[in-house]
Amino acid sequence: MKGNSKKLLILAGIAIIGITITFSFNSNDQKPTRDTRTVEWRHVHGIGVDPTNSSILYIATHGDFYQSISGATPVKVDKVRADYMAFNAPHDKDSPLYASGHPSSGGNTGLIKSNDGGITWQSVAKVLEPAVDFHAMTLSKSDPNLILGFDSGGRGLFKTIDAGKTWKNLEYPEYISALAISSNDSQLIFAGTGNGIFKSNDMGITWNHIAYKGLPVSAMNFDDDNILFASVDTFGLVRSDDLGATWKDLPDIDLTVTSIAFDSPNKILYVGGFSSGGFQEVYKLSYDVKSYELIGTNKGL
Repeated sequence: MKGNSKKLLILAGIAIIGITITFSFNSNDQKPTRDTRTVEWRHVHGIGVDPTNSSILYIATHGDFYQSISGATPVKVDKVRADYMAFNAPHDKDSPLYASGHPSSGGNTGLIKSNDGGITWQSVAKVLEPAVDFHAMTLSKSDPNLILGFDSGGRGLFKTIDAGKTWKNLEYPEYISALAISSNDSQLIFAGTGNGIFKSNDMGITWNHIAYKGLPVSAMNFDDDNILFASVDTFGLVRSDDLGATWKDLPDIDLTVTSIAFDSPNKILYVGGFSSGGFQEVYKLSYDVKSYELIGTNKGL
């Protein structure tokens, strides 16, 4: 609740089948308080860790852009509302944040960038006319000027090697829901689709289906050590340490993951998505997913 108003904790003991119900009220407005991790956000579409300060987590949602500092409850930072349908944090200190989606005024943003942590955003390229709306996008860790994006309207998979100045249309296997580029080989890309995972060894010239045929894939990302994590329907979170040759199931966290980010040096995995109850949530996990911490949720709104 806002302000420094004194909170009164009222315990209402109800002598019905031995149940005690606890309520928390604000003495000014008498409305129930919310959990400190509750955030008034909508769909979580993308997350990323700041390359110069791993304590800063960026969270792109359907409507606003947030920062979480040192695991604290996320705070909205953008000055102008937008639907950030795709988002990537850079992997080097000299590159901006990138996003794509819909401005509050309507239409599509094309590719946009921010040099101040998501507070303000500037246009980079429309890519097409009308502008693209990337829902799947990825940045290369080995080449900061290489960006891939798939237009949600099905108009193609696009590549830029000069940070958005020029674009090339690539071949793609099926409608793409997630993209990832190998951390040490910019020619090696992976695509998550409604029919599993595809792999290209030649930057989209040819593609091979490699795993989870018939199953939707909602998120993919490589960490700095070239470990590929993905979210696959039925299986949940999975990882591959050998570029997709084999896959390992990870423990269930009751979250359909739609975005994945890393603090690789500290072996921390961040995931965003929706729970079985339909709540939009972000978690901080260990790589083995044996320990996890809630960063933010819209449960209770």
